[in-house]
Amino acid sequence: MTQSSVASKKPAVFDLVAHYEPSAHFQFTRKVRNEFDTLADKYSRHTWLLGRHGGRAVMQTDIEGIGVACRVEIGRLVFRPSSRYDLIKSAMRMFREAQDNDLASGQVSRVLVNFPKADNKPYERDTVRQAFMDVFAEADGDEDLECAFLAEEIDRLELGRCVEYQTLTNYLREDGHFHSAHRSRIEKVQRHLQQEVGRYENHRFFLRTHPPDAGQVPVIDFCYTGDSADIRVEAFMEGYTEEKMEFVCREDYLHHGSQFTGLADYERASRRFGKLWILQADLVRRLMPQQVSILYLFFDSEIQPELERTFTWDELSERQRASHFISRASRNSQTYLDMVLEGLVLNRFVEQVGEKYRLAPGFDTFSHVTFYQLGEFRKRQI
Repeated sequence: MTQSSVASKKPAVFDLVAHYEPSAHFQFTRKVRNEFDTLADKYSRHTWLLGRHGGRAVMQTDIEGIGVACRVEIGRLVFRPSSRYDLIKSAMRMFREAQDNDLASGQVSRVLVNFPKADNKPYERDTVRQAFMDVFAEADGDEDLECAFLAEEIDRLELGRCVEYQTLTNYLREDGHFHSAHRSRIEKVQRHLQQEVGRYENHRFFLRTHPPDAGQVPVIDFCYTGDSADIRVEAFMEGYTEEKMEFVCREDYLHHGSQFTGLADYERASRRFGKLWILQADLVRRLMPQQVSILYLFFDSEIQPELERTFTWDELSERQRASHFISRASRNSQTYLDMVLEGLVLNRFVEQVGEKYRLAPGFDTFSHVTFYQLGEFRKRQI
């Protein structure tokens, strides 16, 4: 019997936590406590552990601004893989019932799960995701509800939603639909919309993107939708922002939504600064600016990823000294290369083979995304 098969049969405790949106009207009264205790007894499962590791749900309250926010913690002890789905689904169903029965401060805004080696166990993650989808998709009437896991802490994952923009390679090459050349135009329109909220409250603004020609900046069209075309909207926008607006009827917008991109999404996707959210299969990880600069060392002179090639540390150091993607102060720093490479290997953007390095398998499928917590995604403005 192999070690992996033995390990898969070890009991595992899944700690699940649901955070609820804050409310200024929520009161944790005796009636609410008693009803929650009844709900907790209904979904209680023994784990022989205490506190948040216990199989009985525990509710905590926190002060957020002028409101009260609840969080519910529950543990599930899994002995057999065959029982994992039912146990985790029962916890998700309890989170949902606490929300529907007004025993919590509001709707579920975050769901976190903690179990050993969480980022290295795709089958366990798939079970958690399926349990979440079956409970919340059925209740919300959204059968296409998908989620991903944010991996920022050891053994701890957060369920959320992603908006995909382009592949990581497209971002590094800047040859996709999203280009930083349009940022000033988009920011000008966004500023005007923020200043004139009432004037455009019955309209929604977005972009239509066109596939770029090789080596060219992609073309974008500014569009808006509403009950009908409004010449005043078009005149105001062109006068204040110098951008001509094209009307799109609601039916076309809904039926061909993949052709359009929100202003905020385009602005985020075209940033050439700050941290990135990168989706690796079902895991979302942050990519720091320093890590982005080192990834370019694995690209050739045409900024094409060398997926199969392995590099020694000396080869990477030589490329580092000549790279214009790395700041002058760091080009000759061995410590900089060592520390950033270590982080890239840990987060599986780069694979270490003996004493050599190469881009991780599947690097060409990694996606540039924005990760939203569950509550944030519901409030997201397209």
